[in-house]
Amino acid sequence: MTPFAIFLITFILFFLFGMPIAAAMITSSFLYAFGAGISLSMMGTRMFTGLNNFSLIAIPLFILTAEVMNRTSVSDRIFGFCRDLVGYIPGGMGHVNITTSVIFAGMSGSAVADAGGIGNLAYRAMVDEGFDKNFSACTTIASSTIGPIIPPSIPAVVYAMVANVSVGKLLFGGIIPGLFMGLIMMVYVFFWSIRNNGPCLQWKGWRFYLTHLLHSFLSCILPLLTPVILLGGIYQGIVTTTEAAALAVLYALVLGVIVYHTMRFQDFIESLKSVFIASGSVLLIIPASKCFSFVLTAENLQDTLYAAFSSFAGDSKLLTALCITVLFLILGCLSDPNVNIMVFVPMILPMIEGAGFDPIHAGICIIIIAMIGNITPPVGVVLMTTCSLQKLSMEQVSRKLIPWIILLMGEVVVLWTFPGLVTWLPNLLMGS
Repeated sequence: MTPFAIFLITFILFFLFGMPIAAAMITSSFLYAFGAGISLSMMGTRMFTGLNNFSLIAIPLFILTAEVMNRTSVSDRIFGFCRDLVGYIPGGMGHVNITTSVIFAGMSGSAVADAGGIGNLAYRAMVDEGFDKNFSACTTIASSTIGPIIPPSIPAVVYAMVANVSVGKLLFGGIIPGLFMGLIMMVYVFFWSIRNNGPCLQWKGWRFYLTHLLHSFLSCILPLLTPVILLGGIYQGIVTTTEAAALAVLYALVLGVIVYHTMRFQDFIESLKSVFIASGSVLLIIPASKCFSFVLTAENLQDTLYAAFSSFAGDSKLLTALCITVLFLILGCLSDPNVNIMVFVPMILPMIEGAGFDPIHAGICIIIIAMIGNITPPVGVVLMTTCSLQKLSMEQVSRKLIPWIILLMGEVVVLWTFPGLVTWLPNLLMGS
Protein backbone atom coordinates (compact mmCIF):
# COMPACT_ATOMS: atom_id res chain seq x y z
CA MET A 1 0.00 0.00 0.00
CA THR A 2 1.41 3.40 -1.01
CA PRO A 3 1.98 6.16 1.58
CA PHE A 4 -0.72 8.27 -0.08
CA ALA A 5 -3.26 5.43 0.17
CA ILE A 6 -2.42 5.05 3.87
CA PHE A 7 -2.83 8.82 4.25
CA LEU A 8 -6.30 8.83 2.64
CA ILE A 9 -7.58 5.74 4.43
CA THR A 10 -6.43 6.85 7.88
CA PHE A 11 -7.76 10.38 7.43
CA ILE A 12 -11.20 9.13 6.30
CA LEU A 13 -11.39 6.57 9.11
CA PHE A 14 -10.35 9.08 11.79
CA PHE A 15 -12.86 11.58 10.43
CA LEU A 16 -15.72 9.04 10.34
CA PHE A 17 -14.98 7.84 13.87
CA GLY A 18 -15.28 11.36 15.24
CA MET A 19 -11.66 12.36 15.79
CA PRO A 20 -11.26 16.18 15.74
CA ILE A 21 -10.51 17.29 12.20
CA ALA A 22 -7.16 18.88 13.12
CA ALA A 23 -5.99 15.73 14.91
CA ALA A 24 -7.06 13.58 11.96
CA MET A 25 -5.13 15.81 9.56
CA ILE A 26 -1.96 15.80 11.66
CA THR A 27 -1.99 12.06 12.34
CA SER A 28 -2.61 11.03 8.74
CA SER A 29 0.01 13.51 7.48
CA PHE A 30 2.66 12.16 9.85
CA LEU A 31 1.82 8.58 8.82
CA TYR A 32 2.34 9.65 5.20
CA ALA A 33 5.69 11.24 6.07
CA PHE A 34 6.81 8.12 7.95
CA GLY A 35 5.82 5.85 5.06
CA ALA A 36 7.44 8.11 2.45
CA GLY A 37 10.69 8.44 4.39
CA ILE A 38 10.24 12.15 5.00
CA SER A 39 11.84 13.66 8.11
CA LEU A 40 9.27 13.91 10.90
CA SER A 41 11.19 16.81 12.42
CA MET A 42 10.73 18.71 9.16
CA MET A 43 6.97 18.07 9.38
CA GLY A 44 7.00 19.34 12.96
CA THR A 45 8.86 22.48 11.95
CA ARG A 46 6.41 23.02 9.11
CA MET A 47 3.52 22.81 11.55
CA PHE A 48 4.71 25.56 13.84
CA THR A 49 6.02 27.90 11.15
CA GLY A 50 2.39 28.06 10.05
CA LEU A 51 1.65 29.90 13.28
CA ASN A 52 4.47 32.41 12.78
CA ASN A 53 2.20 35.19 11.61
CA PHE A 54 1.47 38.33 13.63
CA SER A 55 -2.02 38.70 12.13
CA LEU A 56 -3.15 35.46 13.78
CA ILE A 57 -3.06 37.14 17.20
CA ALA A 58 -6.21 38.97 16.09
CA ILE A 59 -8.22 35.72 16.17
CA PRO A 60 -8.27 35.14 19.96
CA LEU A 61 -8.66 38.89 20.49
CA PHE A 62 -11.78 39.01 18.27
CA ILE A 63 -13.18 36.02 20.17
CA LEU A 64 -12.41 37.65 23.53
CA THR A 65 -14.22 40.85 22.46
CA ALA A 66 -17.34 38.81 21.67
CA GLU A 67 -17.07 36.89 24.96
CA VAL A 68 -16.82 40.08 27.02
CA MET A 69 -19.74 41.63 25.16
CA ASN A 70 -21.83 38.49 25.71
CA ARG A 71 -21.12 38.42 29.45
CA THR A 72 -22.13 42.03 30.08
CA SER A 73 -25.41 43.83 29.44
CA VAL A 74 -24.28 44.76 25.92
CA SER A 75 -26.22 41.94 24.22
CA ASP A 76 -29.45 42.95 25.98
CA ARG A 77 -28.94 46.60 25.07
CA ILE A 78 -28.33 45.79 21.40
CA PHE A 79 -31.34 43.50 21.32
CA GLY A 80 -33.53 46.18 22.91
CA PHE A 81 -32.41 48.76 20.36
CA CYS A 82 -33.11 46.41 17.43
CA ARG A 83 -36.52 45.53 18.87
CA ASP A 84 -37.47 49.21 19.04
CA LEU A 85 -36.02 49.83 15.57
CA VAL A 86 -37.57 47.06 13.44
CA GLY A 87 -39.90 45.12 15.75
CA TYR A 88 -42.98 46.84 14.30
CA ILE A 89 -42.38 45.65 10.73
CA PRO A 90 -44.39 42.54 9.73
CA GLY A 91 -42.14 39.72 10.82
CA GLY A 92 -41.28 41.58 14.05
CA MET A 93 -38.81 39.51 16.03
CA GLY A 94 -37.49 37.86 12.87
CA HIS A 95 -36.22 41.25 11.74
CA VAL A 96 -34.89 41.89 15.25
CA ASN A 97 -32.99 38.59 15.09
CA ILE A 98 -31.34 39.51 11.78
CA THR A 99 -30.59 43.11 12.79
CA THR A 100 -28.93 42.03 16.05
CA SER A 101 -26.75 39.63 14.04
CA VAL A 102 -25.72 42.47 11.73
CA ILE A 103 -24.78 44.73 14.64
CA PHE A 104 -23.15 42.00 16.72
CA ALA A 105 -21.15 40.96 13.65
CA GLY A 106 -19.21 44.18 14.13
CA MET A 107 -17.98 42.86 17.46
CA SER A 108 -17.53 39.09 17.19
CA GLY A 109 -16.19 37.88 13.82
CA SER A 110 -17.57 34.40 14.52
CA ALA A 111 -20.80 32.73 13.41
CA VAL A 112 -20.71 30.33 16.36
CA ALA A 113 -20.32 33.21 18.85
CA ASP A 114 -23.32 34.91 17.25
CA ALA A 115 -25.52 31.80 17.27
CA GLY A 116 -24.55 30.76 20.80
CA GLY A 117 -24.69 34.25 22.29
CA ILE A 118 -27.08 36.92 21.11
CA GLY A 119 -28.64 34.45 18.65
CA ASN A 120 -29.89 32.37 21.58
CA LEU A 121 -31.57 35.46 23.04
CA ALA A 122 -33.16 36.32 19.67
CA TYR A 123 -34.41 32.75 19.17
CA ARG A 124 -36.17 32.76 22.54
CA ALA A 125 -37.77 36.12 21.78
CA MET A 126 -39.11 34.83 18.44
CA VAL A 127 -40.60 31.72 20.04
CA ASP A 128 -42.14 33.77 22.87
CA GLU A 129 -43.78 36.03 20.26
CA GLY A 130 -45.42 33.01 18.62
CA PHE A 131 -43.05 32.09 15.79
CA ASP A 132 -42.59 28.45 14.82
CA LYS A 133 -39.56 26.95 16.58
CA ASN A 134 -37.98 25.60 13.41
CA PHE A 135 -38.44 28.91 11.56
CA SER A 136 -36.98 30.77 14.55
CA ALA A 137 -33.99 28.43 14.57
CA CYS A 138 -33.48 28.84 10.80
CA THR A 139 -33.55 32.62 11.14
CA THR A 140 -30.96 32.44 13.92
CA ILE A 141 -28.74 30.01 12.00
CA ALA A 142 -28.89 31.88 8.69
CA SER A 143 -28.37 35.34 10.22
CA SER A 144 -25.34 34.09 12.15
CA THR A 145 -23.51 33.64 8.83
CA ILE A 146 -23.31 37.44 8.67
CA GLY A 147 -20.93 37.40 11.66
CA PRO A 148 -17.76 36.46 9.72
CA ILE A 149 -18.61 38.70 6.73
CA ILE A 150 -19.01 42.09 8.41
CA PRO A 151 -15.69 42.94 10.11
CA PRO A 152 -14.10 41.79 12.29
CA SER A 153 -13.85 38.35 10.71
CA ILE A 154 -11.82 35.29 11.70
CA PRO A 155 -12.06 33.59 8.26
CA ALA A 156 -10.94 36.87 6.66
CA VAL A 157 -7.75 36.82 8.76
CA VAL A 158 -7.11 33.20 7.73
CA TYR A 159 -7.76 33.93 4.04
CA ALA A 160 -5.56 37.04 4.08
CA MET A 161 -2.73 34.99 5.57
CA VAL A 162 -2.83 32.17 2.98
CA ALA A 163 -3.59 34.43 -0.01
CA ASN A 164 -1.07 37.10 1.05
CA VAL A 165 -3.52 39.99 0.73
CA SER A 166 -4.30 42.96 2.95
CA VAL A 167 -6.36 42.03 6.02
CA GLY A 168 -7.68 45.59 6.22
CA LYS A 169 -8.94 45.62 2.62
CA LEU A 170 -10.56 42.23 3.12
CA LEU A 171 -12.34 43.46 6.25
CA PHE A 172 -13.66 46.57 4.50
CA GLY A 173 -14.64 44.43 1.51
CA GLY A 174 -17.08 42.46 3.67
CA ILE A 175 -19.16 45.45 4.82
CA ILE A 176 -21.46 45.89 1.79
CA PRO A 177 -21.95 42.11 1.18
CA GLY A 178 -22.72 41.61 4.88
CA LEU A 179 -25.32 44.39 4.91
CA PHE A 180 -26.78 43.01 1.68
CA MET A 181 -27.10 39.58 3.32
CA GLY A 182 -29.07 41.12 6.19
CA LEU A 183 -31.33 43.01 3.76
CA ILE A 184 -32.32 39.99 1.65
CA MET A 185 -33.00 37.96 4.79
CA MET A 186 -35.28 40.68 6.13
CA VAL A 187 -37.13 40.81 2.80
CA TYR A 188 -37.66 37.05 3.01
CA VAL A 189 -38.93 37.28 6.63
CA PHE A 190 -41.28 40.12 5.61
CA PHE A 191 -42.96 38.13 2.85
CA TRP A 192 -42.99 34.94 4.95
CA SER A 193 -44.73 36.88 7.71
CA ILE A 194 -47.30 38.37 5.32
CA ARG A 195 -48.08 34.91 3.98
CA ASN A 196 -48.17 33.16 7.37
CA ASN A 197 -49.60 36.01 9.45
CA GLY A 198 -46.42 36.31 11.48
CA PRO A 199 -46.58 38.36 14.70
CA CYS A 200 -45.03 41.80 15.22
CA LEU A 201 -45.08 44.45 17.93
CA GLN A 202 -48.26 46.52 18.20
CA TRP A 203 -47.85 49.96 16.64
CA LYS A 204 -48.53 52.76 19.15
CA GLY A 205 -47.83 55.82 17.08
CA TRP A 206 -44.80 57.75 15.89
CA ARG A 207 -44.28 59.62 19.15
CA PHE A 208 -44.08 56.39 21.17
CA TYR A 209 -41.84 54.79 18.51
CA LEU A 210 -39.33 57.67 18.29
CA THR A 211 -39.20 58.15 22.07
CA HIS A 212 -38.42 54.50 22.77
CA LEU A 213 -36.03 54.27 19.82
CA LEU A 214 -34.04 57.28 21.03
CA HIS A 215 -33.90 55.90 24.57
CA SER A 216 -32.70 52.45 23.47
CA PHE A 217 -30.21 53.98 21.02
CA LEU A 218 -28.65 56.11 23.75
CA SER A 219 -28.44 53.07 26.05
CA CYS A 220 -26.33 51.15 23.53
CA ILE A 221 -24.51 53.91 21.66
CA LEU A 222 -21.18 53.03 23.31
CA PRO A 223 -21.23 49.34 22.23
CA LEU A 224 -22.27 50.46 18.72
CA LEU A 225 -19.03 52.43 18.52
CA THR A 226 -16.94 49.22 18.73
CA PRO A 227 -16.75 48.54 14.97
CA VAL A 228 -16.31 52.28 14.34
CA ILE A 229 -13.24 52.34 16.60
CA LEU A 230 -11.86 49.13 15.11
CA LEU A 231 -12.29 50.04 11.44
CA GLY A 232 -11.56 53.73 11.98
CA GLY A 233 -8.20 52.91 13.52
CA ILE A 234 -7.31 50.65 10.59
CA TYR A 235 -8.48 53.18 8.01
CA GLN A 236 -6.55 56.04 9.58
CA GLY A 237 -3.43 53.89 9.78
CA ILE A 238 -3.22 54.44 13.53
CA VAL A 239 -3.25 50.71 14.31
CA THR A 240 -2.79 47.43 12.47
CA THR A 241 -5.60 44.86 12.36
CA THR A 242 -4.10 42.99 15.32
CA GLU A 243 -3.65 46.17 17.35
CA ALA A 244 -7.23 47.17 16.50
CA ALA A 245 -8.42 43.79 17.84
CA ALA A 246 -6.54 44.45 21.11
CA LEU A 247 -8.09 47.92 21.25
CA ALA A 248 -11.56 46.37 20.80
CA VAL A 249 -10.91 44.04 23.78
CA LEU A 250 -9.80 46.97 25.94
CA TYR A 251 -12.86 49.00 24.92
CA ALA A 252 -15.19 46.07 25.70
CA LEU A 253 -13.59 45.69 29.15
CA VAL A 254 -13.96 49.41 29.85
CA LEU A 255 -17.67 49.16 29.00
CA GLY A 256 -18.21 46.05 31.11
CA VAL A 257 -16.13 47.05 34.16
CA ILE A 258 -16.26 50.85 34.39
CA VAL A 259 -19.32 52.02 32.45
CA TYR A 260 -21.93 49.29 33.04
CA HIS A 261 -20.40 47.61 36.15
CA THR A 262 -21.52 44.18 34.89
CA MET A 263 -18.16 42.48 34.31
CA ARG A 264 -16.73 40.82 37.39
CA PHE A 265 -13.25 39.31 37.66
CA GLN A 266 -14.73 35.81 37.63
CA ASP A 267 -16.65 36.65 34.45
CA PHE A 268 -13.41 37.73 32.81
CA ILE A 269 -11.70 34.47 33.83
CA GLU A 270 -14.60 32.50 32.36
CA SER A 271 -14.29 34.56 29.17
CA LEU A 272 -10.60 33.69 28.95
CA LYS A 273 -11.39 29.99 29.38
CA SER A 274 -13.90 30.17 26.53
CA VAL A 275 -11.33 31.99 24.38
CA PHE A 276 -8.70 29.31 25.02
CA ILE A 277 -11.13 26.60 23.94
CA ALA A 278 -12.50 28.43 20.89
CA SER A 279 -9.26 29.90 19.58
CA GLY A 280 -7.36 26.69 20.35
CA SER A 281 -9.55 24.76 17.96
CA VAL A 282 -9.10 27.43 15.27
CA LEU A 283 -5.35 27.91 15.70
CA LEU A 284 -4.70 24.16 15.83
CA ILE A 285 -6.26 23.90 12.38
CA ILE A 286 -3.54 26.13 10.90
CA PRO A 287 -0.51 23.87 11.61
CA ALA A 288 -2.67 20.85 10.78
CA SER A 289 -3.55 22.40 7.44
CA LYS A 290 0.12 23.10 6.75
CA CYS A 291 0.92 19.39 7.13
CA PHE A 292 -2.12 18.38 5.11
CA SER A 293 -1.25 20.83 2.33
CA PHE A 294 2.30 19.50 2.24
CA VAL A 295 1.03 15.99 1.51
CA LEU A 296 -1.33 17.21 -1.20
CA THR A 297 1.47 19.25 -2.79
CA ALA A 298 3.92 16.33 -2.57
CA GLU A 299 1.42 14.22 -4.50
CA ASN A 300 0.96 17.00 -7.09
CA LEU A 301 -2.76 17.29 -6.31
CA GLN A 302 -2.45 21.05 -6.60
CA ASP A 303 -1.35 20.72 -10.23
CA THR A 304 -4.00 18.07 -10.87
CA LEU A 305 -6.77 20.28 -9.49
CA TYR A 306 -5.49 23.29 -11.41
CA ALA A 307 -5.28 21.30 -14.64
CA ALA A 308 -8.78 19.89 -14.19
CA PHE A 309 -10.32 23.28 -13.49
CA SER A 310 -8.34 24.97 -16.25
CA SER A 311 -9.37 22.38 -18.83
CA PHE A 312 -13.01 22.96 -17.90
CA ALA A 313 -13.06 26.69 -17.25
CA GLY A 314 -10.16 27.99 -19.37
CA ASP A 315 -10.01 31.78 -19.01
CA SER A 316 -13.76 32.10 -18.50
CA LYS A 317 -14.63 34.06 -15.36
CA LEU A 318 -18.10 32.50 -15.27
CA LEU A 319 -16.86 28.91 -15.34
CA THR A 320 -14.03 29.68 -12.92
CA ALA A 321 -16.50 31.16 -10.44
CA LEU A 322 -18.71 28.08 -10.93
CA CYS A 323 -15.80 25.71 -10.23
CA ILE A 324 -14.77 27.59 -7.07
CA THR A 325 -18.36 27.75 -5.82
CA VAL A 326 -19.03 24.05 -6.35
CA LEU A 327 -15.69 23.08 -4.79
CA PHE A 328 -16.23 25.06 -1.59
CA LEU A 329 -19.89 24.05 -1.34
CA ILE A 330 -18.90 20.38 -1.39
CA LEU A 331 -16.04 20.97 1.03
CA GLY A 332 -18.33 22.97 3.31
CA CYS A 333 -20.61 19.96 3.76
CA LEU A 334 -17.66 17.90 4.97
CA SER A 335 -15.27 20.04 7.00
CA ASP A 336 -14.65 23.30 8.86
CA PRO A 337 -14.60 26.52 6.78
CA ASN A 338 -11.18 27.56 8.10
CA VAL A 339 -9.75 24.18 7.11
CA ASN A 340 -11.13 24.55 3.60
CA ILE A 341 -9.70 28.05 3.26
CA MET A 342 -6.29 27.02 4.62
CA VAL A 343 -5.90 23.91 2.45
CA PHE A 344 -7.58 24.76 -0.83
CA VAL A 345 -7.22 28.53 -1.34
CA PRO A 346 -3.46 28.20 -2.09
CA MET A 347 -4.36 25.54 -4.67
CA ILE A 348 -6.90 27.65 -6.54
CA LEU A 349 -5.20 31.04 -6.14
CA PRO A 350 -3.37 30.73 -9.51
CA MET A 351 -6.71 30.01 -11.16
CA ILE A 352 -8.34 33.01 -9.47
CA GLU A 353 -5.59 35.34 -10.67
CA GLY A 354 -5.46 33.70 -14.12
CA ALA A 355 -9.17 34.37 -14.66
CA GLY A 356 -8.67 38.02 -13.73
CA PHE A 357 -10.47 38.02 -10.38
CA ASP A 358 -9.36 40.40 -7.67
CA PRO A 359 -8.19 38.20 -4.74
CA ILE A 360 -10.13 40.44 -2.32
CA HIS A 361 -13.32 39.97 -4.35
CA ALA A 362 -12.80 36.21 -4.65
CA GLY A 363 -11.95 36.01 -0.95
CA ILE A 364 -15.26 37.47 0.21
CA CYS A 365 -17.16 35.14 -2.15
CA ILE A 366 -15.22 32.13 -0.84
CA ILE A 367 -15.82 33.14 2.80
CA ILE A 368 -19.58 33.43 2.19
CA ILE A 369 -19.63 30.02 0.48
CA ALA A 370 -17.64 28.61 3.40
CA MET A 371 -20.21 30.07 5.81
CA ILE A 372 -22.98 28.32 3.87
CA GLY A 373 -21.07 25.13 4.63
CA ASN A 374 -21.19 26.14 8.30
CA ILE A 375 -24.99 25.74 8.26
CA THR A 376 -25.29 22.60 6.11
CA PRO A 377 -25.18 19.03 7.41
CA PRO A 378 -23.42 16.81 8.23
CA VAL A 379 -20.67 19.09 9.65
CA GLY A 380 -22.49 22.41 9.96
CA VAL A 381 -21.14 23.70 13.28
CA VAL A 382 -23.67 26.54 13.59
CA LEU A 383 -26.53 24.20 12.66
CA MET A 384 -25.45 21.65 15.28
CA THR A 385 -24.83 24.36 17.92
CA THR A 386 -28.29 25.89 17.55
CA CYS A 387 -30.13 22.55 17.40
CA SER A 388 -28.23 21.35 20.46
CA LEU A 389 -28.93 24.51 22.47
CA GLN A 390 -32.63 24.55 21.59
CA LYS A 391 -33.10 20.74 21.61
CA LEU A 392 -34.45 20.65 18.05
CA SER A 393 -34.28 17.96 15.38
CA MET A 394 -31.35 18.67 13.07
CA GLU A 395 -33.12 16.87 10.23
CA GLN A 396 -36.25 19.03 10.47
CA VAL A 397 -34.31 22.27 10.82
CA SER A 398 -32.09 21.31 7.86
CA ARG A 399 -35.14 20.94 5.61
CA LYS A 400 -36.47 24.32 6.72
CA LEU A 401 -33.07 25.89 6.00
CA ILE A 402 -33.27 25.19 2.26
CA PRO A 403 -34.90 28.57 1.34
CA TRP A 404 -32.28 30.40 3.41
CA ILE A 405 -29.45 28.54 1.69
CA ILE A 406 -30.97 29.44 -1.69
CA LEU A 407 -31.04 33.11 -0.61
CA LEU A 408 -27.37 32.99 0.36
CA MET A 409 -26.43 31.27 -2.89
CA GLY A 410 -28.30 34.01 -4.73
CA GLU A 411 -26.09 36.58 -3.04
CA VAL A 412 -22.99 34.61 -4.06
CA VAL A 413 -24.14 34.77 -7.69
CA VAL A 414 -24.71 38.53 -7.41
CA LEU A 415 -21.28 39.10 -5.86
CA TRP A 416 -19.47 37.05 -8.52
CA THR A 417 -21.34 39.04 -11.19
CA PHE A 418 -20.81 42.48 -9.67
CA PRO A 419 -17.33 42.58 -8.06
CA GLY A 420 -17.68 46.28 -7.30
CA LEU A 421 -19.99 45.37 -4.40
CA VAL A 422 -16.88 43.97 -2.71
CA THR A 423 -14.01 46.03 -4.09
CA TRP A 424 -15.52 49.53 -4.26
CA LEU A 425 -15.30 50.38 -0.54
CA PRO A 426 -11.78 49.04 0.19
CA ASN A 427 -10.44 50.64 -3.01
CA LEU A 428 -12.08 53.94 -2.07
CA LEU A 429 -10.68 53.94 1.46
CA MET A 430 -7.32 52.22 1.02
CA GLY A 431 -6.47 52.63 -2.65
CA SER A 432 -6.78 50.20 -5.56
